[in-house]
Amino acid sequence: MAKEEPEEKTASSDEPSAGVPSPPDAEKHRKMRLTPEQRRFLGTPRSLHDPGLTEEKPAKIQSPEKPKIALPESSRPQRQETPRRVRGWRLSRAVEMQNVALIFGALVLLAATFYVGKKFEYWKYLIVSRKQAKIAARVTNQFPGSSAEELVEQAMVDERLGNWEQAAKRLVAAKYKNLALPGVLFRASKLYYDHGDFNSADQLFDSAIAFGENVDASNYFRGMIASGRSDFPATERFFKAAANAAPFNADYCYSLAETLRKDHRPKDAIARYEQAARRAATDEEQTVCRFKARMAAVEAADTGPVSSELQQKQSAGPLSVDWLMTSAALEIQQGHISDAVQLIERARDADQSRLFALFAACGSDRLFTTASQENQELAQACRVESPKTSAAQPQDSAKPGPPRL
Repeated sequence: MAKEEPEEKTASSDEPSAGVPSPPDAEKHRKMRLTPEQRRFLGTPRSLHDPGLTEEKPAKIQSPEKPKIALPESSRPQRQETPRRVRGWRLSRAVEMQNVALIFGALVLLAATFYVGKKFEYWKYLIVSRKQAKIAARVTNQFPGSSAEELVEQAMVDERLGNWEQAAKRLVAAKYKNLALPGVLFRASKLYYDHGDFNSADQLFDSAIAFGENVDASNYFRGMIASGRSDFPATERFFKAAANAAPFNADYCYSLAETLRKDHRPKDAIARYEQAARRAATDEEQTVCRFKARMAAVEAADTGPVSSELQQKQSAGPLSVDWLMTSAALEIQQGHISDAVQLIERARDADQSRLFALFAACGSDRLFTTASQENQELAQACRVESPKTSAAQPQDSAKPGPPRL
């Protein structure tokens, strides 16, 4: 029995005890041990069956920004009306109301314009009547026992006897006694105008225009009075009114062009001269208007077209009176006074058969008169001693009168 115990110990010593690794397993176990730094780096060990591990791995790979998931319409939260939409709605309503107000205002304005147009003549009559009330009371009291028709007849007698002032007063009194008499104020105004009382004539022409008497001629004579006073803006306004009242009258366009040149606006005058040429009654009047247009172009330093046309006329044959004077004007502009004098003398000789009518009309142009004031030789060349001179050239004297084309 004593011998069997060691065998059991030996046998038990050959079998590996539970929990104690064999030498090769011990070496493997020693190699798989982790250091404290590795444990800290790897963290707490986890089982592969731990649900947290499978959930964290996708979180580490997932990008920082999660993609937006479109929700169905039923699950979306309902938007509330923003203040911007409310403001836009209110603005659109305000614009609509404004459009309605503009349309209503336009309709009211149209109706008012129609009403004023219907009542214009009546209101004009009332305004003119009140404006002239003092004149009417003063004038009619001078002839209390005479009717309007009797005053007109008495005025005609006084006019023939040379009592023009008394005739004018009777005509004015007749107008205010019977406002329906046509042309009475214009005739009285013309009497004052022809006898040099331009202030009284201007006032009566104004009254004649207000009553609708000879509107074109009344504006024209007011323009001539303003021209005598060197009031060019008023002159232009009256001549334009005359041309608008009688659009086929050449004298009104011609006078307006002359005024524009006096006001140092030759480029604007060219178109008015051309209008006068288209309305002129005779060939001579057309020639003078076209000559004046060329003189305005020379004043405006636009000599290219004029020189080209002059060369064409020279190549076609001898120059006419108006083109000789045109050539002289170009020589004056270039400072060749002696050449200009020779051309002016040729033009005078060419116009002797017509008593210098065309030559006088061309030589009285403001381009020649201005140059003659500075050069005595030019003044002598342009001088015309003919009884028809005063009727051939436009009047620039102190007493304004109608132009002679």
